[in-house]
Amino acid sequence: MDLEPKLSDNGTGSGIPEKRKRFQRSLSVIIALIVLAALALWGVYMMSKPYDRTRTTYADFVVEEDADISAVAADLEEQGVIKDASHFERLAKLTFADPFKPGTYYLSPSMDSLTILRTLQSGMTTSKGFTVPAGYTLLQLASALDRDGLADQQKFLKAAASPDIASLEVLGENTEGLKGTDLLEGFLLPGEYTLSADADESMIIIMMLDAFANFYNDDYKARADELGINTRQLLVIASMIEKETSVDKERAAISGVIHNRINLEMTPVSELPEKPICFPSKESIIAALYPDDSEYTYYALDPSMDGTHRFTDDEEEYNEWMEELSEDSEENDEESSEESGGEEE
Repeated sequence: MDLEPKLSDNGTGSGIPEKRKRFQRSLSVIIALIVLAALALWGVYMMSKPYDRTRTTYADFVVEEDADISAVAADLEEQGVIKDASHFERLAKLTFADPFKPGTYYLSPSMDSLTILRTLQSGMTTSKGFTVPAGYTLLQLASALDRDGLADQQKFLKAAASPDIASLEVLGENTEGLKGTDLLEGFLLPGEYTLSADADESMIIIMMLDAFANFYNDDYKARADELGINTRQLLVIASMIEKETSVDKERAAISGVIHNRINLEMTPVSELPEKPICFPSKESIIAALYPDDSEYTYYALDPSMDGTHRFTDDEEEYNEWMEELSEDSEENDEESSEESGGEEE
């Protein structure tokens, strides 16, 4: 039996080693691409982190007509919405961001940079109508519709406060102490809307209330009854969730904390805001209806400031976390002051 290794077709005997080399080269290229992709994703993650998740105050930010990414990034840094304009600009390029739409936006340093990018790209007006972002208030919606030429702000607010709107069944019977536009707060469902050519301010409001009524079905109403709360109280909780987190997987966990505190009378229903603080998304409404089954009664931002939270049922631990966050916030203030040249005399 011939036990000698067989030669390749060219007689050199190097056929098998050559295939191995080609395989190794291909494998090296694949590994290099995976490493580069991982580094790019890590870079996007790091550059997307909120400037300061503890600062949940929102302010108007104006994007001028034909403003480029560099100018917008510089304005965002100057107004304290983001920490580093160059990182924001690089993130926009890495994610192939579309041009920003001119207009006035409602932004906060607690928002991550990817969310800010999406907000500045989307605007409100679309070819078919308009988009209502989650987290808006009635006044912000009226202002945005007026800005984009879709409605008159004062007429919209007047229509929202009209007796005809107030009597609509979708708003429920729990209206004690509320009047005017307060009755509508939280009931206008975020999402995309198509306008007819003859739509006026009242028609826009009714269209949005119809969208909420179609979404908030009998099963959801029955679930709210099981929880011992009415629709308006449910929307209050959902709006709190909306403002507390932009991380979808955390919504039910934060809902669990709120419901636990209500059930334990640590935060009685009577001490909740009397009206929703914004328009909650469908995801936040569902989270308010179906909270996580946990014993947590506190949550605080994770010190990584990546938008996630830590949860506990220990008040002492919670206080330690809050002290840690306070110290981090003070350090950020000092760094910001140093980067801007220190405090003015």
